[in-house]
This record gives sequence, structure tokens and C-alpha cells, in this order.
Amino acid sequence: MQTLYKYMPLSTLLKFMDDPCLRVTPSYCQNDPFEFGYSQNDINKLKSINSNEDIGNALREYSNLHGIISLSESKDEVLMWSHYSTNHTGVVVELLIDGSNPQSLFINSTDLHAEAFEHSDFLFNSVNYSPERGYKTFSTTTDIDFVKKHYYFTKAEQWKYEQEHRFITPLTWINRIVFNDKGYEMASNILEHYLQGIICLDSNVTEEKKQYELKSGYLEMILATDAKLIAKLWEKSNANDIMFFIRLNQKYIGNIYLGCKSDTSKLIDALKGDNDAPFSINTKYYDLLTGKGRKIFKGVIDNNLYKLNFQEFLFNLYN
Repeated sequence: MQTLYKYMPLSTLLKFMDDPCLRVTPSYCQNDPFEFGYSQNDINKLKSINSNEDIGNALREYSNLHGIISLSESKDEVLMWSHYSTNHTGVVVELLIDGSNPQSLFINSTDLHAEAFEHSDFLFNSVNYSPERGYKTFSTTTDIDFVKKHYYFTKAEQWKYEQEHRFITPLTWINRIVFNDKGYEMASNILEHYLQGIICLDSNVTEEKKQYELKSGYLEMILATDAKLIAKLWEKSNANDIMFFIRLNQKYIGNIYLGCKSDTSKLIDALKGDNDAPFSINTKYYDLLTGKGRKIFKGVIDNNLYKLNFQEFLFNLYN
């Protein structure tokens, strides 16, 4: 079993506690413009040694219909805490990966006890860091899958501190879609026959801050009968307008590590909240009988080194 970590803001963790899922980012929405950049030079080389004239299109189609979930080997990388956990005010969630069955991290439907995905249309690997972009070992026996993996798992060496591992997941794995106000307008045009399936998550906030969600039953129905509509949403997604998620198998969710500047009172308030939500993992982090916390740690700045240490975060919900 491999241990990896997901950095996130505290506000994201509070939502994660109610419904543990990870966002899947389309390949064209990455913050690094070099990501998945098949150069025309590489595609020309592939065509010269491969009888498939559409090989470039095949690479791009795969890229367009798959998304990325990024995890890290490290829970105490200072730059990661600054960049992805809101300047140490956020958190890191521990995730356990079964090396022989890595897709078991996810559940394949809205059913909490559903089996893991069975099909193999996904990739999982650690990222290789390099000063050069191109795939170098073209030959007459070059398999397109090797080229695919190179581009999905190669980043500029400046990103090495992230110690990244990635899932490259197909669009069909999605089991949650959330829209902001702008995304809802786009979805209204695409899902015009399914608008009754879109609900507002919080009607008490201002219009521009409202979030909407496509009900899970409708999402499953559309994926089964008219998946092209979800693909159209995928193509329109940008920034936070339309966000796609895959739910996690709760048995593979481990410890929570709070940043050295995290507001612990917000987490405690959340743990006291609604534990009856169908996917809530709140009770995983305290003892129901005593109210004592468990599996939560708090970052502490080392006295001498540029380093974070983690100490068990002690609290009692019933006091």
C-alpha cells in the first residue's frame, strides 16, 4: 500500500468531510501551459514510422477526454503548503493507494459501497521531471501508449519539489458535477432537457457565489444514455465554472494534517455538524463515545530548520 497526499485549502476540506471526492481537471485547464503539449515535430516523427496517419488525432482525442488528479509523495513540503494549502492555512489529506489495484481509491457510482472501477482506461504513475519535452526513443515499434505516458507523466524539472503522482482518468468516471453561476448558464444550454436535475446547493448566498450541482441520478442517466452532453460540459469547463469530481472509497482515506496556520475551530465546528450526510466521514476523526479526536495532526514550525513537524491535535467535541 502506497501513501500519497492531497494538499487543499481548509474550505475544501470542510466540503470533503461531507462528501469525500477529488476534483478532476481537464488536460487543457492545467496551470502549466507545457502540460500535455504534443509538439508537431513529435507527431511528424510518429507519422513517419507508423502507418496510422491519424496518430496525432488519437493522442489529442485521448487528452481531451481524460482528466488529471494530482497527489504528492510528501506531506511536509514547505512550498507545497504555500502554493496549494493557502499559505499553510489549509490541510493535507492522506490517501492510501493499492499498487496492484490503484483505481480502488475511487467508487464508480453514487453508491457508497459500490465496487471499484473495473475497466483499464486510466493511467497511474509518478511524474518524471526533465529539462526537455520531447519523446526521444521513436522507432518502428513505438507503441502509442508509451508516447501517451511520456507526455502525461513528464514535467519541467522546476516542478520536482512537488514529488507528484497522477491519475489520468476517463470522463466516464465522473460522478459529481458542480457549477458556479456562469457554469450554470452554460449547463442550462447544454442540458436543457435535464434542468430539473440541477439543484442549488446554498440559496442563502449572493447570486454570484451560488453553486449548483447535477443530481447524481441524472448524471448517471445522462452518462448511460447521452454521454456526449457530459463531454460538451467537459469541453466548456474553465477555471471554476464547471467542476468535475470522482468520489473516494472511504477506507482509503487516512490522516488529516492541519497547516501551522490553520483555523482549527472551523474544523471542530464542522465535525460537530451533520454526520448523517450519506457520504460524511466526520465520525472517522473522533470517537463517538468520548468525543476525543483521532487521526488529525497539526503542523508545527521547527525551532531550528526550515521544516514542519506534526503533532497529534488533541480536542474533545463534548467539552
